[in-house]
Amino acid sequence: MNAEKRLAMDLLDAVWKEDVQKVEYCLQLGASPSWVFNGYPILMHAISIGNEEIVNILIDAGAIQKQEALGFALERGIGQMIRPLVFRGIVPKHFEPKKGFGYYPQRFCSTH
Repeated sequence: MNAEKRLAMDLLDAVWKEDVQKVEYCLQLGASPSWVFNGYPILMHAISIGNEEIVNILIDAGAIQKQEALGFALERGIGQMIRPLVFRGIVPKHFEPKKGFGYYPQRFCSTH
């Protein structure tokens, strides 16, 4: 496993353990806040656990899926994450699913 992927996996682990210090440490070491795991950007994993502090850290570190994150929170009913994203001025990404394809996970993956 290459160093970049190992660091990204450490970041994901820190997100799921809600270890704010380790999240910050991984980002300082160069972990990408936009890495995708199991079809979902790491920001969506942070939205899933509902940790506003970690979500803000990832966004401040440059996570690029902010519009998708708000759409994810809205569609999944993760209410505690909607307010902090809206206060940042984020607008949900409009999505038109293609026939034959579902909403997940391509709905939330970055197209950049």
